[in-house]
Amino acid sequence: MKNLGIPYAIGYLIAGLVVVPFLIFIVNKLFFQGNNAEKYIYQYLDNSKNIMMHLDPKVKTDYDFEIKNVFLSKSAGKFYLESETFYSKENKRYFQLRTANIGKLFFDAFRNHIEKHGFIATVNKDDMENPLYGTKQNPIPIFKVVGDGKPITINSTDKNGLTT
Repeated sequence: MKNLGIPYAIGYLIAGLVVVPFLIFIVNKLFFQGNNAEKYIYQYLDNSKNIMMHLDPKVKTDYDFEIKNVFLSKSAGKFYLESETFYSKENKRYFQLRTANIGKLFFDAFRNHIEKHGFIATVNKDDMENPLYGTKQNPIPIFKVVGDGKPITINSTDKNGLTT
C-alpha cells in the first residue's frame, strides 16, 4: 500500500497558505471596497464651533439608554450607549449628547454642573444652520462638552463619609 499522507499534507498546505488567503483577498476587493468616510469626518469636525449653553433646571430632558452587542470586545460583548436630548432656549434648538460606556453617573454630574454654571458644546456649523436639524426628532449632535471655566466633576463619598 502506498502512503498517501504526504500528497494530502502538501495539498492542505497549498490550500491553507495560498488558496484561502487568495480567496479572502478577492472577496475583500470585490465586496468590501473600503470606507472613504475618514476624510469627510475631519472636514466635518473642522467645520465646528463652540457655543455656550445654559439650561433651565425646569426644562425636561429626554434620557435614552441602549445596550448593543459588540463582538470581540473586552466588556463581555456589551456596548452601553446613552443619550440625553434637551432644548436650549438660547439657541432655540434641540441638542443631543451621546456617550458610550460612561453611565448615568456622568449625566447626573453633567446636569448638576450645567444647572449651576452652564457649559460649552462643540457642534457642527452646518448642522446649526440646517433647518432639518434641531428638532426633537432630529436633534443637533454635540461632539464635545466642557465646563464653563470649571471642569465638570463627579462627586463621590469616601469611606469616611466625606464628599469629594
